[in-house]
Amino acid sequence: MRDTISGMSPWLEVAVAIALAVGVVGLVVPVLPGLALMWAAVGVWALLDGGGAWRWATFAIVTVLAIVGTVAALTLSGRKATDAGAPWWALILAVVGAVVGFVMIPLVGIVVGGVAGLWLAELIRLRDPRTAWDTTWAALQGYGLGTVVQMVAGIAIVLVWCVGVVLS
Repeated sequence: MRDTISGMSPWLEVAVAIALAVGVVGLVVPVLPGLALMWAAVGVWALLDGGGAWRWATFAIVTVLAIVGTVAALTLSGRKATDAGAPWWALILAVVGAVVGFVMIPLVGIVVGGVAGLWLAELIRLRDPRTAWDTTWAALQGYGLGTVVQMVAGIAIVLVWCVGVVLS
């Protein structure tokens, strides 16, 4: 069954909408890929039935939004931590902690492991638990801000896709 407006099966548009919804959840739950999933879903949508100018324009805008959201999320927590004095190797230990946490504790392990890794690295460097926590707290604030930026980008992706569906 094909939709006469867009030429696309309504079930496929529903599948893309579900993928976008899962992507939005992934912006808050760090186990799911979030913006990457949303970007891929819109890319698949643009490819189906030969694309078209509106679909490719929609995908281009979504690509920019996904890149901006991802880069902001990755840099904000690191930037806040380095502004608070953390060296690059402490951030690497935070990433290692995030990976270990991801493996050991489903859903929240990536955040718990990243925080623990950064705090331990700063504790080793500074030898003061309170000062180590100050740097870690700054990184958490950056992570929270990055999550907000990703959420804004994710909501914008959904809205841009909805407009693209109507126009294509």
